[in-house]
Amino acid sequence: MSKSKETGIGTDPECSKNYHLDKSEKVALKDLLQKRLHECGWYKDVEEKIRNTLQERGLSNITHDQLSAEIIPQARALVPEEVRKEMTMRVREALESPLPTIGNGKT
Repeated sequence: MSKSKETGIGTDPECSKNYHLDKSEKVALKDLLQKRLHECGWYKDVEEKIRNTLQERGLSNITHDQLSAEIIPQARALVPEEVRKEMTMRVREALESPLPTIGNGKT
């Protein structure tokens, strides 16, 4: 099976399933991620990095795009490994769970 360079996820159409998360699952996963990031202090760490960058470079010497390009890789690196593992596990569980059937299944 071939893998995408960016994600490492297989791209072979014969081996891949059609995975789908419904809106409620996406919202629940997003809420859980935000909760875990708050609990570990990630938001405060990222805010501090932004403030330090703005103080060093000056507000008038950096654009929003430049700040984003500088901070995003640092912010991603700050996500604790335990949060990454938990979220990976939760997403896999959600993707592998059977889709609910509507009605009684008879046509």
